[in-house]
Amino acid sequence: MTLGPMEHVVVVGSSLAGLRAGETLRTEGFTGRITLVGAERHQPYDRPPLSKQVLAGTWEPDRIALRRGDGVAALGMDLQLGVPAVALDTEARSVTLADGRELPFDGLVVATGSSPRRVPGQLDLPNVHELRTLDDALALRARLADGGPRVVVVGAGFIGLEVAATATGHGCRVTVLEAAPAPLIRGLGAALGAAVVDAVSGRVGFDVRCGSAIAALEPDGVRLAGGSLVTADVVVVGIGVSPATAWL
Repeated sequence: MTLGPMEHVVVVGSSLAGLRAGETLRTEGFTGRITLVGAERHQPYDRPPLSKQVLAGTWEPDRIALRRGDGVAALGMDLQLGVPAVALDTEARSVTLADGRELPFDGLVVATGSSPRRVPGQLDLPNVHELRTLDDALALRARLADGGPRVVVVGAGFIGLEVAATATGHGCRVTVLEAAPAPLIRGLGAALGAAVVDAVSGRVGFDVRCGSAIAALEPDGVRLAGGSLVTADVVVVGIGVSPATAWL
């Protein structure tokens, strides 16, 4: 691995890929500056447990840290957390942060991952949640533990179904709405997806309604394209992700 004359590498994205990039630079002998930029205020953590153990309350945030204690500091990286990158100037070799600071670099690693897709009006309703970050998981966990609310999950992909199962474990009454003719259709295909969900939903105890396209989110639930309203105290939107590249 030839690193050339680089003295400062900026890694944008403080999740698993960004952390591994910094670790690899050190392992391969890079002794210059490494700046790790993250939109979240938390040090790098593992995301898969968010929809399961963290949401269920069986794990606390410290359990999902990718490096414990001073493990990140031991890499000699400058952490810039809670300040997302908002612009990139490739000619000037500079990354602009949300607080206006500019970070010049000799080398750049883009590891910003993905952002959740949203339904129009989603951010205007306080009872509508998504699950992508640790803060998302903690906010939703607090809401699910508040008296077993009626929960509607929009999207029957892996995240949506994991949230549905975990919410049911909290004592919530859960309905999953999926526009496609079968759940998990992109990952498993129609037949296998339907078989898996039939087994899981029957055992865990939540309702899956396929072919249920939504028209709008409303304060008291989800309006379907056919006009009916599925009432809910809490709505969780899990309809996939898009590359987090708007800042590039």
